[in-house]
Amino acid sequence: MLNFSEIGNTIKKLIEVRIQILKKDIEEELSSIVTRITILILMVIASILVLLFASLALAFYFGELTYSNYLGFLYVALIYLLFFLILYIIKDQRGLQNGIQNVLKKFVFFSKNNKKTND
Repeated sequence: MLNFSEIGNTIKKLIEVRIQILKKDIEEELSSIVTRITILILMVIASILVLLFASLALAFYFGELTYSNYLGFLYVALIYLLFFLILYIIKDQRGLQNGIQNVLKKFVFFSKNNKKTND
């Protein structure tokens, strides 16, 4: 009638299959997160290079206007100092922190629901 060893083997196989599915899902999610983090790092590096060369160009432009290269670089440094001071003043605002956290969460950790709607 009922073969308990067959039922036990079937349950064991179902559990093994479920574990394999979970492993694949975790592997897929982890690789997806690592890929998005890598893209984010590359975007940051590219942004830094753009900022560097734009700063040099602006410094030389100010140097041409003032007929003094060191004044051009000094003006760019003062612009960055002003930017730093503004960031220092607003660093503790919760709205700014929450906004940055939300952007990073959406970019790095977007859920499967978002993937399904984008596909």
